[in-house]
Amino acid sequence: MNNNEQKNLDMLVKLLQARLQSTGKTKEVDTDGNTTYVDTDVYSRGLLESFITLSISEFNQIPIFTHFTLADDKFVETFAEVLVEGATIYALSSQALIERGREFAIVDDGVSYTPPPVAEMLNTQFSILLTHHFEKLKLIKPKINLYKTTDD
Repeated sequence: MNNNEQKNLDMLVKLLQARLQSTGKTKEVDTDGNTTYVDTDVYSRGLLESFITLSISEFNQIPIFTHFTLADDKFVETFAEVLVEGATIYALSSQALIERGREFAIVDDGVSYTPPPVAEMLNTQFSILLTHHFEKLKLIKPKINLYKTTDD
């Protein structure tokens, strides 16, 4: 990956992190009992990059077929929102599966706990965004011939 592609990927990852609110702090106590707060991410950098790669691939597949890459500054700048939206959809579907595995009732000595249905909320959000995203791509792609790439 050249410097230009890396710069564009870094920018999209930063936007995706902001959209997902996927960075935060976690409390840690060291061996001396001192409390510190450490930066932590819900999604690894590699996973976010994978979601962006999938989003670009999806963008290129929606007819008409195209061959845009991270090397094309104009493409990344023009369609950053759509690319981040696609990556967000992949992140939501990924997290919904993880949350579904955590949602089971716990009963101990007559006391029960049922966690909130986070997976269902994520799945609903995923479904709504997916429909919206595909409709947006179907509107954008027929106009793509009006867009000149850096390769022209």
